[in-house]
Amino acid sequence: MNISLGEGDTPLVRSRAIGPAAGLRNLFFKLETVNPTGSYKDRYAAAAISHMVAAGQKNCIATSSGNTGAALAAYCAAAHIRCRIAIVETAPAAKLQQMMAYGAEIYRVRGFGTDAAITARAITMLEALGKQPGHALQISAYQYSPHGMTGVESLAHELAEQRGAEIDHVFCPAGGGGLTLAVARGFENFSKTNCRPAVHCVQPEGNDTIAGALREGADAARDVACTTAISGLQVASVIDGHDVIRECRPTGGTGHQVGDEETWAAQRRLAREEGIFSEPAGAVALAGALKAAANGEVDPDSTIVCLVTGSGFKDATSVGKMNADADCPLITVEEIV
Repeated sequence: MNISLGEGDTPLVRSRAIGPAAGLRNLFFKLETVNPTGSYKDRYAAAAISHMVAAGQKNCIATSSGNTGAALAAYCAAAHIRCRIAIVETAPAAKLQQMMAYGAEIYRVRGFGTDAAITARAITMLEALGKQPGHALQISAYQYSPHGMTGVESLAHELAEQRGAEIDHVFCPAGGGGLTLAVARGFENFSKTNCRPAVHCVQPEGNDTIAGALREGADAARDVACTTAISGLQVASVIDGHDVIRECRPTGGTGHQVGDEETWAAQRRLAREEGIFSEPAGAVALAGALKAAANGEVDPDSTIVCLVTGSGFKDATSVGKMNADADCPLITVEEIV
């Protein structure tokens, strides 16, 4: 039995302003914000929870920095599966509220997501819980949940069907690297087209587990002390990083590091110049593509896709930052004119 809430088949829209301003004639945005819970993680949750249903498992043990938890909570609710989630300490309140609204039992863990040692200890404990009869551990990474991650590969399949061999570059935001790896594998495994773009890994400078190593020609990712404030990409451990390097490099893709301020600027530009409401993590790919363009690393005539992975409704704090120069005054009816 497949558990679906209508995930996938998301729009691919051409940039009206940001691309032309940067000299990029064919810049596109893949709007994963329109998935049922507001992020690409619904692709993962649909596959992961469907696999649990098929296996007769009724207890979902999970970790999340926000979007994975929201997606798993929703799909567990639809499948009548108990959902318990250990949450990254810095997860935005809006994402916690969304998980609880679906009925998930959630717990924030001090140091989880920012400290590699604490993160590793937490995952070890959760793995033990996930091995109990009728339980399954769900972490949106191939290392832990390959069945669920095959659902994310559908994103590449859709891009191949939407633009085919025209696509030259796909820029992906990365925390643990699962999304980037899924896109690379999705293009490689999709037999209906010869669409084989360069797949790029974009990370915040404060969570450079993969991007720097990929750019430098190294063979392995590395644990870091995470300092970025970009929620959703605060993954101090390698997770899928080694495989990202191994599979992205042959595509011609490389790593890109962007500052938090660059990311917030890209988020603001998406909203004000394109009408696209993204959370900061969803704007990281655009920040990376703009940096690559400014450095002359992509042909201005090439077709470039940036993944916009999560909705702005996910992170109220960042929206407040984006609106720092705006106000909504209370006026009288006479003042309307």
